[in-house]
Amino acid sequence: MIQSFFDPGLWPLAYDYVALNDMQKRWNYSSLAAPFWRVYWNNTEGAAIRIGIDKRILPLRPDHLYVIPPDVDFGSINHGRCRQLYIHFQLRHPYTLRGPPVITLPLTKQRLDFVRRIIAGHGGAEKIQRRATMLIRALLETLIVDLMDEYLVFRQIDKRLLNALNYLEQHLDQPIDNAKLAASMHIHQQTMLRLFKAELGRPPQEYLRQMRADKASWFLRFSDEPIKAIAEKTGFCDRYHFTKVFTALTGQSPARFRNYNSRH
Repeated sequence: MIQSFFDPGLWPLAYDYVALNDMQKRWNYSSLAAPFWRVYWNNTEGAAIRIGIDKRILPLRPDHLYVIPPDVDFGSINHGRCRQLYIHFQLRHPYTLRGPPVITLPLTKQRLDFVRRIIAGHGGAEKIQRRATMLIRALLETLIVDLMDEYLVFRQIDKRLLNALNYLEQHLDQPIDNAKLAASMHIHQQTMLRLFKAELGRPPQEYLRQMRADKASWFLRFSDEPIKAIAEKTGFCDRYHFTKVFTALTGQSPARFRNYNSRH
């Protein structure tokens, strides 16, 4: 019997290897909360993050990777000169988190090898950058496997809902109302709404807006396409609507997101 593969719905959004320079006030922010996962690695000490109500300081050391789940409220501090590899990504399959708000993982030999190879491909020719993005996916997959041992639990969900998430991913550029989505699942619309609420905790249109914003983040970071074109490719009716939704979900306008990531 052929076994089906588990798909966590891993979606890399952005990455870069940037210089953090205290003289330029780079990477000093009161809040960086966002609806996506982050991974940080700094090549030397000098930067830190603030966590929790008491603003506890966690220095970013070069012998560790730091994984920050979505919607964690944290700030950043930089008082030196270092370089930082950051990776932003999403997980589509529903999961439950446990443990600390920031997960600290030792920089094992395997992880260090991935980090070095990703950095080596940064800013290279298109073929080299493609290799770097595949290495990023491989690194993230190994991190997710390690997180599953202690921090991350993927939930069992209805297969019809998984099919619906795949349908949304493949048709983001098209208008999708609840009736069309329910028809793709071959169930009644009210049954579909109950499934989304029970399994994902939010209605399908809200989940769809998040998926569209995530896809738009990728285009803003890795393409030169105009913002209006990106809005159309990700299913927003116009640039104004795109800007309104994207800003509400990420805390940054599309133009500001693109500008920040192009400089970092």
